[in-house]
Amino acid sequence: MPMRSRLPGLADAAIAVAMAGVLYYLALRVRLWEDFYVESAPAVRALIAGRLHSFLTLAPVYGGSLLLQAPASLLGGAIAGLDGAYRFGSLFCIGALCALALWLARLQRADGRRLPARLLAIAVVVANPAASWALKEGHPEEILAAAMCVGGMLLLLRGRVSAAAILLGLAVATKQWALLALPLAFVAAAGERLRFSILAGASAALLAAPMALANAGRVIATNRGLSASPDIFHPQQIWWALHLYYMRPLGGPTSTIFGPSPVAFVASYSHPLIVLCAVLLAFAYWSRRRRVEPSDALLMLALVLLVRCMLDPWNVIYYQFPFLLCLAAWEIATRRRAPLLALLASGLVWLSFRPVNLGSSGDATDLFYLTWALPAALLMLWRSLRLPRPRPLDAIRRLPRDRRAAALARR
Repeated sequence: MPMRSRLPGLADAAIAVAMAGVLYYLALRVRLWEDFYVESAPAVRALIAGRLHSFLTLAPVYGGSLLLQAPASLLGGAIAGLDGAYRFGSLFCIGALCALALWLARLQRADGRRLPARLLAIAVVVANPAASWALKEGHPEEILAAAMCVGGMLLLLRGRVSAAAILLGLAVATKQWALLALPLAFVAAAGERLRFSILAGASAALLAAPMALANAGRVIATNRGLSASPDIFHPQQIWWALHLYYMRPLGGPTSTIFGPSPVAFVASYSHPLIVLCAVLLAFAYWSRRRRVEPSDALLMLALVLLVRCMLDPWNVIYYQFPFLLCLAAWEIATRRRAPLLALLASGLVWLSFRPVNLGSSGDATDLFYLTWALPAALLMLWRSLRLPRPRPLDAIRRLPRDRRAAALARR
């Protein structure tokens, strides 16, 4: 290709690298990564030491992500030990996110979007504050799973069923919340559902198999534990009014960190309810299949991921990233515009979990979060299902003439 025709792509690549640098600096300039040291560090130490069986045995519930990051973690561990392993593994996950951002930028170039619009899109996708906090708290796999989940849905909507199924299956084995995308993807794979199901299940099983074979009992116990949320209870969710009014130690009876606790119903059934909502929303999309476009499934997936956040008592800032990424992809790939809604939602997410959360009571934080999240969910539901607008004037026109005048007078 002539150099002049390659310049826009090279400019997008340079912007993506710059935004990745911003994300890396904001997230990793301070050594926090607390969940990494608690959950993943024992397995990563074993990997660096060459003890493969111990690595598979000690892997956390999202051990599939550690397998995907293993080459980068080994390289980083050889250079700078455990910290280097985390940094290089994070770079691998950021690289997957940059690949998705460049694909979306390519779609923008095909639509004739200029550089400022592409800059905004790449910045919203890559240098997102929710992604930054995923890295700060030790969960780079959240970024990797989000990129694979949204990328898989985009591939599916473009007719590449096999690639989409493999990518979504790997996303499920990377982080279990990606399971929420499968009912909707199954509905969207019209005519290819059997092939999609086989490939998605096989790819997820292939990535999860090493951990299951090494320690099946631990894998079963940790996945079973995902169905309940007995300890952590944050204000940014719809169940906040149902918390118990005494403080309990978080992390066990010897913990020095105390917080509110959910009532028994919320603790036991909130996570299964999230899965049920994903199935019901997929069924609603299927029931409107003659009125919706295939691309509407991407907005419906963003709704599913937002509902997951609102219904999860553990809701933290990086849980919002898959929703934000999917919303940005819908605006770019479907609406053919800059991701302004995703930019606005990213700002509201940051406000909800940082300044508002730190400077307000739990009740005020909950109110602020639900003030924008609930209307956003309802608007996304209406738009993704293409529900009809209410037309009161049309109903009035159908009235007899003598009643029409009285009805218009009352209006």
